[in-house]
Amino acid sequence: MTLGDAIIAGTALMYELTLITRNVDDFRWIPQLNLLNPFDIDTG
Repeated sequence: MTLGDAIIAGTALMYELTLITRNVDDFRWIPQLNLLNPFDIDTG
């Protein structure tokens, strides 16, 4: 995880926000972080 990723994750955690990113692998190890990959959504 880069410093930028850590700042983004920390901000999302602090404000209880969902982190929307295609790069979920770098953040998956943080259990309290809500992640959303918009490319995984079925628009069906």
